[in-house]
Amino acid sequence: MNQRVKKLSTYILIITVLASVAGGCFLRQRAEQTVPAPANVPAEIEKKPDRSQYVIDAVLDPENKVLTAEQKVTYVNNDDVELGELYFHIYTNAFKRKETAPFLFDDFFRAYSRGFQPGYTEFTSVELSSGQSRKAPEYSLQGEGETILKIKLPESLQPESSITLEFKYKVVIPPAGERFGYGETYINMGNWYPVAAVYDAEGWNLDKYFSVGDPFYSDTSDYKVNIKAPKEYTIAASGPLAEEKLEGDYKSWKFGAENMRDFAFIASDRFKTAEDKAGETLVKSYYYQGHEKKGKEALEYGKSSIEIFNDSFGKYPYPTFSVVETEFPSGMEYPGLVYINKTYYDNSYDEENLLYTTVHETAHQWWYGVVGNDQIDEAWLDEGFATYSEGVFREKEFGAVSGKHYYENLEESSKEDIEAGVYDGVILKPLSRYTNWDDYGSAVYTGGAVLLSEIRKQVGDKDFFKIMQTYYTEYSFKNATTGDFLRVCEQVSGKEFDDTFNKYLSSVK
Repeated sequence: MNQRVKKLSTYILIITVLASVAGGCFLRQRAEQTVPAPANVPAEIEKKPDRSQYVIDAVLDPENKVLTAEQKVTYVNNDDVELGELYFHIYTNAFKRKETAPFLFDDFFRAYSRGFQPGYTEFTSVELSSGQSRKAPEYSLQGEGETILKIKLPESLQPESSITLEFKYKVVIPPAGERFGYGETYINMGNWYPVAAVYDAEGWNLDKYFSVGDPFYSDTSDYKVNIKAPKEYTIAASGPLAEEKLEGDYKSWKFGAENMRDFAFIASDRFKTAEDKAGETLVKSYYYQGHEKKGKEALEYGKSSIEIFNDSFGKYPYPTFSVVETEFPSGMEYPGLVYINKTYYDNSYDEENLLYTTVHETAHQWWYGVVGNDQIDEAWLDEGFATYSEGVFREKEFGAVSGKHYYENLEESSKEDIEAGVYDGVILKPLSRYTNWDDYGSAVYTGGAVLLSEIRKQVGDKDFFKIMQTYYTEYSFKNATTGDFLRVCEQVSGKEFDDTFNKYLSSVK
């Protein structure tokens, strides 16, 4: 996720120097999961999948700010243990009470500038299904804000086996200018459906919805999502559109995506669109009337980013990518779709904010979207990588000098932040140990990017980009760890990096 400009004074230093926005979004070792490369648009979901499958039929009621849904999940146990229960994150429930809403201090009043109203998910039924048979399992909502759904299985789920669950629920959407919420011109549906928690070497990951960072960690799955809404609305979504059909006063959109880590969408009756191709990828820009100039610029930025990162890191695997104007503090990444702050589309606003926020969020398609990581415990693996990728974009688009100045300023900013006590110099730590957006940004965005810059200095350009490409190839559609990246660095370069990693990630300076 892109950093919130008003919260991150340390990053404003970089913005001032570089005239840009450098952006975004209980230590455990993750168990790798091997999955095949994605196809463009799935036909029908396989009967015996090797990764989990989500089929969601949703009806959006913009007037009452409610979404009703029926969701079928075929959960695949890709671990070597029997599972006696399953867990799903219900992130929407964090918005039910002021006490659990995921915001710090005055950020709460920014998000709820129209006043607080609760957002949450209300379940009508939870069932296990097999053919025509249905069983109601024992289930409960637990965790801080009741953001965890626990389902007790009647029989343990064996390794390499699957089980199908069916949920019926209602989502009440809050008036929040956030990942999940609505405003006058938009309905943001990020992290809106029950999504399976990750089971790894340390067990189930059941972290709360933290107020700092992007507190998400998920496996890739296949999605078929059908959304029905009033015909005046346009839906921008993570996956490619398979079908759009008019049904009286309503319209239905059918989206399908394979091997995606999440599925988000934004609905608006104000969207205008522009599109173009970046290689084999259809890039779309969604923007509001009056913002045609910046909307088309956003399209070009998205295209250029994909082309540059394709060459630098490896090919973007999905058939579509959408850059969407909406209300959000800066930028937010989802697979195949990114939120961009509507303020950046104003013609009087500094154009580099739109440029580099779009670049950063596009970089997350590689670092978080395809190569996943635990964003609660090892956030530097996506935010540091995306921040460094901004420099790669500068090099390729504006020349080596531009990139060099960017990396030098990151290093200087990091030193100043440590000297000023903004953060303690420790990058590799969980979200629970960050005080605010300032120390989080200095550590995982700036500090993480500085570590990558140091690795490049030690190995040279050729081996550095070989490291990045190898890491991307080996961990596509998996969840990687810091240890995995360290192994790739040493394998490709033939050098040892234990001391370097410890200096930047773990030691207190």
